[in-house]
Amino acid sequence: MAELIGQVGVGLSGDQQKMLLEILHKTTGENYFIGKKKKKSDGVKFVQIIMDNYNYLCKISYLTNAEKAFLMDLTPYLEFKTNIIVERSDDEEIVDADSASPTYLAKVLKKNRGNISSIMNSLLNKGILAVAESGMTTDDGRVCTSRTWFVNPNIMCCSPKDGIDKATQKIFKRSLRNFKVEDSTKKHQLPIYLF
Repeated sequence: MAELIGQVGVGLSGDQQKMLLEILHKTTGENYFIGKKKKKSDGVKFVQIIMDNYNYLCKISYLTNAEKAFLMDLTPYLEFKTNIIVERSDDEEIVDADSASPTYLAKVLKKNRGNISSIMNSLLNKGILAVAESGMTTDDGRVCTSRTWFVNPNIMCCSPKDGIDKATQKIFKRSLRNFKVEDSTKKHQLPIYLF
């Protein structure tokens, strides 16, 4: 019925559409709305690269080739809205997935774990990645930590540009502002900041 209303609603004024919905509600007792049919592309997974920022970082030689390649490899592992790097299998959605560790990424990307860890730490120091750490101490005094890795949405964004998680925004609020390229005293700013 909603599909029919959507087709009938073409050319109707707002008041006419409202009246039609009220008649349907009174007639059937059900609540209806006027909506549009989904397009095939509505469910497509995406990661947006903020091109002006990415190009700027490449132009000033801020990223190594290995770091650029690693960032592209990360795109299937970004969680929607949070930009958390998560574990994922090819046949399942990223829903309540565990955050990905360097060991996991090395395995799925078929890379050396030491190299992945080195690249991630370099990107962490550059403000491209961030990490949240939580921990607890067991009864025997051993400290157990869990690390959650994030990608800066000002570089790669896995959400609508105005739908970035507030916690993720806070994590990267001061990142890549007045930053320097190695062996230079010049300070840089990204061309675009989403928040």
